[in-house]
Amino acid sequence: MRSNGKPTKPAGPPVKKKKRRMSLRKKILISASIAVGFTALATGGIIFVLTTANFNPAKLDQGATSPTIVYDRYGHVAFTISPSGVRRVKLSQIPKMLQDALIATEDIRFYQNHGFDLRSTFRSLVQDILHRGTLQGASTITEQLAKMVYLTDNQSIKYKIQEIILGIEISRYYTKNQILDMYFNTANFNGATPGIENAAQIYFQKNVWQLNLPQCALLAGLPQAPTQYDPFLHPHAAMARRNIVLGQLLKYHFISHATYTKAIHSPLDLAKNPGVVADGVPPQYASYRDYLYEEANKIGIGARALQQGGYKIYTNLSPQLQMAAYQQFNNNAYFPPNMNGNVAQGGAAFLDPKTGGLLAIMGSRPSTYQYEGFDYATQTQRSPGSSIKPLVVYGPAIDTGKYNADSLLYDGPLNIGGYQPQDWESHPTINEHVTMRDALAMSWNIPAVWLLQQIGITTGLTFAERAGLHFQPQDFMHLDVALGDIHPGTNPLQMAEAYSAFDNNGQRIPAHAIERIVNAQGLTVYQAQSVPIQVMKPSTASQIVGLLQNNVVNGIAHLAGVAGRHVAGKTGSVAYLPPGYTYSPGDSDLWFCGFTPNVVGAIWEGFPNTSLQAYIPNWVGGSALPAELFSAIMTQGLAGTPAGSFTTPVNSSSTAPLMTLTGLTGSYSASQQGVSLSWNPLNGPVYYLVFRGGPSDRNLYYNRSIGKVTSPSYVDPIHVIGGHTYQVVAFNALTDHEIAVSPEIEVQITSSSLVGTGNTPPSSGSGTTAPGSGTTTTPSGSGTTTPGSGTTTTPSGSGTTAPGSGTTTTPSGSGTTTSGTGPASTVIPGTSTPAAPPAGALKPPPQGE
Repeated sequence: MRSNGKPTKPAGPPVKKKKRRMSLRKKILISASIAVGFTALATGGIIFVLTTANFNPAKLDQGATSPTIVYDRYGHVAFTISPSGVRRVKLSQIPKMLQDALIATEDIRFYQNHGFDLRSTFRSLVQDILHRGTLQGASTITEQLAKMVYLTDNQSIKYKIQEIILGIEISRYYTKNQILDMYFNTANFNGATPGIENAAQIYFQKNVWQLNLPQCALLAGLPQAPTQYDPFLHPHAAMARRNIVLGQLLKYHFISHATYTKAIHSPLDLAKNPGVVADGVPPQYASYRDYLYEEANKIGIGARALQQGGYKIYTNLSPQLQMAAYQQFNNNAYFPPNMNGNVAQGGAAFLDPKTGGLLAIMGSRPSTYQYEGFDYATQTQRSPGSSIKPLVVYGPAIDTGKYNADSLLYDGPLNIGGYQPQDWESHPTINEHVTMRDALAMSWNIPAVWLLQQIGITTGLTFAERAGLHFQPQDFMHLDVALGDIHPGTNPLQMAEAYSAFDNNGQRIPAHAIERIVNAQGLTVYQAQSVPIQVMKPSTASQIVGLLQNNVVNGIAHLAGVAGRHVAGKTGSVAYLPPGYTYSPGDSDLWFCGFTPNVVGAIWEGFPNTSLQAYIPNWVGGSALPAELFSAIMTQGLAGTPAGSFTTPVNSSSTAPLMTLTGLTGSYSASQQGVSLSWNPLNGPVYYLVFRGGPSDRNLYYNRSIGKVTSPSYVDPIHVIGGHTYQVVAFNALTDHEIAVSPEIEVQITSSSLVGTGNTPPSSGSGTTAPGSGTTTTPSGSGTTTPGSGTTTTPSGSGTTAPGSGTTTTPSGSGTTTSGTGPASTVIPGTSTPAAPPAGALKPPPQGE
């Protein structure tokens, strides 16, 4: 039983403990271990001569002086990594309680031993030999110093003996205070730049002599695992480690119980933002350097070794593209405005799609960059919004062989088990079919959700997993993953890598910064092994490239275009719905993921913690911001380089070039109560989709169709005064491929043309009512009626009225009626009633364009 970290004796008379007899096997093992230990130490006498021959006491004062040289993708020196940022302090400037904390935690017999602790070494030797020859722990402060300066992080018995001998040598040359001084100025307390003063500046923005007891205890606990206990990244682990150190101080009577109790209940008290400590790297390369540290650490080369080990690291860095990203990220015009003192952040990653090489990366905006701070390119986990559609919906659908860019997708009212996806814009859903090309170009949600249901959630997410994204089991239970509602989320580096498969004939090569590492002796100690992963068929990748290029040429991603270059990509945004709100005042996340023939990139923008005090207002322009930022970075970063080209032309399909549908005419017909259209028919099995734009709306091709007919005529029941543009697209009824497109025409509706028709023209709108709630009754007639609010009765007449209040009279007609409060599922024309997915499908999608 323990109380406040101190052993407590049980009440009552002492209980005589029975001696536990040690098994014969255990005795033999321990005896053998000790024998091996003595033999090993004896062997150390031989190693002693070899080791001490290279012992250089001066090296302890200055540390290794060979910086690491980092080369760019062209073999030129980009920057060097050195310990130039180390701020040395004297032992007299380091608080006594910090010295005590280190000794209590790392080496309680520091002032008594001679560089190594015989008792601890043999205890560790007995335990570790039983674990097949590795020797862990039991290093004194002096031995740790020897390992930092002279040895690699090797746990073999040979290296342990060298460590012990070097520790003895150091103790012969230096006093205990000198050894502590060198340790505090050499050890890594923050995982990157050595030295206790740097750690104090990074975590508390204080000089080391200004630290209090809890802060001293926190730093004293870091050298064993500075990344694992980093208080910015892992605050709970850091606090637990700090409290262990405080417990050691109490155990060895450095502090009182009252002081201990007060200290363990104190907060971490970190600086609001990490302090900045340089290591000789120019600011434009800071984010690349941060990722380099992370990748090298995974390879097995720590931060100190990078700074002082004399390595040559050959990377995929593109200096021009990195500089462009750095400078454009510094342009406030490409980011949401600050809100209530909160600064909008951003992250971006750019890869070579053919190799997976990391060309450039931005972990934050330059004005807010913090050394070892949070990296929004690699560490954030955010919903990708509609930028996920090519990976979860359209790519997988095409890969099945059942769909292509010209396939017609359902685009009417949809209710699947109670899940009713809505679109990001206010255009009413009055048509029922749209091509995949149009649906993706305008980022409409309903076709995406419908298509995912057709191919199956598992098919969609399995495809995206091959592309490198990660999902949780609950993601396989609801359809709004089609709109980016995934767990735990994703980041720009993952999205750039996933999109690279489209730009590389369906193959993904894992992203990496480092190609090769050569040590100070000239030996190659690491060589990247780029193994491609086949994500999709090459033909699928080709079609997606055409679709995404069409997005930039003709769709809502047009701001991402780069003059003189082929660009393909997809926007994404996530609507922010505050608790208690029935509408979204803005967005939480903005994305653009795109590529040229030679570079693929992904950009995220948003606030670190979205709230009513920090969100992106609707008036900002949504995902246009990262799209424009992508364009600016590509324009600057690729200037003077070959443009290249996609092998798939825009709007490509498996059919012959589109013909012109001729003879389209139209006029308002009082007798037919609407605009009467007609055109010259085509031979063969065909059907026609009719498109209409509102007053002054000329972008017809990306508006939804208002009707589908098989005969060469159509009556549009519209009574809105003004000019209306029309276009008709013909499709092969057997393949659903486009075969002909008509020129646009404009039809004027005037007040005089409505005289005598019995119609009262709406003041504005497209002639349809916006969806509402309530019960709608509909007799036969022509035209389309959408729900109003309240109870709506529909008498005879023709056409469609704008929404009103109370009782709405609508002329009779025959057509399609959508319901305000409908059944649990919707029958899609030409299909059976879709089965409702599990309850997870009922979640409302937060995603937008």
